[in-house]
Amino acid sequence: MPEYGITERGVNIKRLDTIMDEIHTGLSDGWGVNTRLNPKSKLNVLVTNFSDKVAELWELGKGIYDSMYPSSAEGISLDNACQFGGTVRETAARSYYPIHCTGVDGTPLDTSTIIASATNPQTNFVLLNPATITRSSFNRAAVKVVSMASTTAYTVSIDGTLFSYTPAKETSALDVLSGLQKLLEASEEFTATVDSENLLLSIEAVDETKSYAMILTENLTTETVTSIINFASEQNGDIVLPYEAITNIVQGHADFQRCTNLCPYIAGRQEETDRELRKSYADKIFNRSSRMLESIRSAILQNVQGVKSVAPYENDTNEWDSYGRPPHSIEIVVDGGDAREIAGQILARKSGGISTHGDEVVKMPGEYGEDITIRFNRPTYVYAWMRVGITQSTVEDLPLNYADRIKKAIVSRMDELNCGDDIVPQKFLDAIYAACPGISYIDMTMFTSTDEAATPDGYDLRSKTISARERAVTSETMIEVALDG
Repeated sequence: MPEYGITERGVNIKRLDTIMDEIHTGLSDGWGVNTRLNPKSKLNVLVTNFSDKVAELWELGKGIYDSMYPSSAEGISLDNACQFGGTVRETAARSYYPIHCTGVDGTPLDTSTIIASATNPQTNFVLLNPATITRSSFNRAAVKVVSMASTTAYTVSIDGTLFSYTPAKETSALDVLSGLQKLLEASEEFTATVDSENLLLSIEAVDETKSYAMILTENLTTETVTSIINFASEQNGDIVLPYEAITNIVQGHADFQRCTNLCPYIAGRQEETDRELRKSYADKIFNRSSRMLESIRSAILQNVQGVKSVAPYENDTNEWDSYGRPPHSIEIVVDGGDAREIAGQILARKSGGISTHGDEVVKMPGEYGEDITIRFNRPTYVYAWMRVGITQSTVEDLPLNYADRIKKAIVSRMDELNCGDDIVPQKFLDAIYAACPGISYIDMTMFTSTDEAATPDGYDLRSKTISARERAVTSETMIEVALDG
C-alpha cells in the first residue's frame, strides 16, 4: 500500500511542507544545486505557490473521500451519503395535540382557527385542515329532550349500540334522562350524569382518546358536543405542555365554546443536526433489512413522527416466554408517536403468521377489508433522580454555569437510552467532562421510582436495571449538582 493517498487506514494526504520538500529534492537532484539555500529566492517563491495549490488538491481529494461516508460527511454531502442507505434527514416538524373541542353540533372549524395555552409565555396552535365539531365523532356530549310523549322510545345509538328508554305513562324530561343514564351506566365504555336543573344528560367516554358516532331519535338533541380535533403548534419543535393547559380560544367560530388537551401529544422536532443524522442513520439503516425486528424498528423510527425509542422483541419458541409473550409472536415497545401510524408500520413489515403482543390494540384494515388486530406496548417510565458530586480541578476553573452544563449533558445522554437500556452513570462521565471543564472527580448516585411525583429519600443506587418494558427518563429538575471539594 502507498504511504500517501488511499491507504489501509483511510486517506493520508500530503502536507504543504512535504510537497515543498519533494519538489526541492527533485530540482536539487536535477540541477545539481541545493535550491533550499535561499528562502527568499524567486525559485522558492514559485515552489511555495505551486506547492500550496497542490496541497489544496490533496485536501479536495480527502474531502471527496470523506463526503462518501455518513461517519465523516457533513451538511449536504451527509444527506447524499445517507440516501444510499435509504435514509433522509428529518426536517423540522410541529408538535400535534389532540384537543377536546366543545361546541354546538355541526360547528365548522376552518384553518383560521387559533387556540392557545394558558401558560406564560403563551403558545399558539393552529388547525392545518378544516374540521367539524360533530356528534358523528364525539368523545363527550350533553343531550336534552326536545319533545315529550308517553309510550314513545327515546333512543341514543352509539357506534350501533342502542340505549333506548320508553316511558310507560306520562312522564317528565328528567325521568327520560334518568332512564337513559341508567342504561348508559351499565356500559363500561361511558359514564353518564344528569343535570336536573338544566335537564341535560352528560355522556362521557371512559377512554378520553377515543371517538364515537352518535345517532339520536327526533325527540332528543344535543346541547353541546365535544370532538377530538388535532391542532398543530405554530412553531416547530417539541412543544411540551401539561394536561388541561390549552384552554384559550384566540380565533374561531362563534359556536366553538371551549377547548382543552386531555390526550398524549405527538412531539415535533427541530431539523436533524449532522450528529443526530449520523446516529439515526445507524438506527434506520435496517429499513431494507430482511430481518423482521430490525426492519420494523427502522420503519417506525423513520416514518412515524414523535417516536423517541423503539425496542423490538421476539418469542420464536413454541412456549410462552418469561415476559408473557405467546409462542411465535413479536412485541414492539414504542415511546411516542401516533398509535395508528405505529400499527401501520408493524403490519406492513411483520411476517405472515406472526402474532403481535401488547396492551395497545389497534384495528387495521386488511387487503380484503377484514380487520387485523395489531398490538404493541408503551413503556413504563422509570424516573431517575441523580446527585452529582463534583470535585474542582486545581489547575482549571469551573465555568459559572457548571451546574446547567452538567444537567444538560446528563439529560442528553438519558434521552439516547432506548427501552430496556440500563442506567449506568459511569457511562455519562465522558459527556460531563466534555461539557464542563474544571472537574477533577465525579461521583454520581441515584434514586429511582415509577412515580414521577415521588420524593427521593436517599441517593443509594450506583446503577439501575431497566426491564424490557421500561424506559429510563430524567429531567434537569431531577438532577442535583453539589460541590464536594
